[in-house]
Amino acid sequence: MRHAALVAMHLAACTLCACANRGPLIRPNLVTGASTSIELESTPFFPQLEFQCGPAALATVLGASGASVLPGTLEPLVYVPSRRGSLQIEMQAAPRKFARLSYPLTGNLDAVLAELAAGRPVLVLHNYGIPLLPRWHYAVVVGYDAAKDQMALRSGVTRRQTMSARNFMRAWDNGGRWAMVVLKPGELPANPDSARYLEAAAAFERVSSPADARLVFDAAVRQWPQAAVAWIGRGTAGYRAGDLPAAARDYEAALNLDGQNAGARNNLAMTLMELGCADRARAELARIDTATLPPALMDAVRDTRERLAGAQPMRADQTSAQCTLP
Repeated sequence: MRHAALVAMHLAACTLCACANRGPLIRPNLVTGASTSIELESTPFFPQLEFQCGPAALATVLGASGASVLPGTLEPLVYVPSRRGSLQIEMQAAPRKFARLSYPLTGNLDAVLAELAAGRPVLVLHNYGIPLLPRWHYAVVVGYDAAKDQMALRSGVTRRQTMSARNFMRAWDNGGRWAMVVLKPGELPANPDSARYLEAAAAFERVSSPADARLVFDAAVRQWPQAAVAWIGRGTAGYRAGDLPAAARDYEAALNLDGQNAGARNNLAMTLMELGCADRARAELARIDTATLPPALMDAVRDTRERLAGAQPMRADQTSAQCTLP
């Protein structure tokens, strides 16, 4: 494989390295709940086969989260034989198949320490090579020792590899400081960022069960009650579960925060129509300015309007109060 292709695709082929150490970098005093030394000793270990650190590292963090999966199961999901490595995008997507949400961390050491303090090992991408000859490697951080300024990892064929914080950071810098944790539905990362979490939640919702998606967005609504996207996500989970009244209430909550959100209003109209409230659904659609919509959303609104055209008006035995959500 050409070196340029490896650089462009950011593949992880597994290698080892040794680098010189310098001054201390680990500062657990800056991390809430962190102590001077942490090691998640119960984190599972899967010795890797050649070039297959991706499946082994991913099985490690999934196992630590309670999802029992072997590297061999993950190999066809993340490993690209022709490139002898695993792409980050597949590494983030694969946990969703095991009811786990992938959350990418910010590229600073404190973010890694915070997750360790919360009891979660961290999957990282290292590069032990040079720009024209990268040597990529996925490993799992399971602890640190501030007194020794060392990190502890599950790495390659080594169950407990210690590495100076300086060497760790050098290899992590070269790898673009990519890191992620896996979360059970309903869990939040140690230092949750709304944009990162909600983007991860949206990707999770597309392939998850409605119940798991609901847990993910329940956590988002509790953490960021002013985020309209969180309410929309929870509404969609409720809709998929068949709980139409709950879905409509969540879409209304989103619109109370962002009245211009055409997606939420279209979803509300569709839900109201299925609740038998066609008149109110039409009223909601009438409030959408289709001239400003992107093509995909415009098509969705058009489809809802076509469905409403054949919907029955409110029945004689149905009061307007039944179409007013509590």
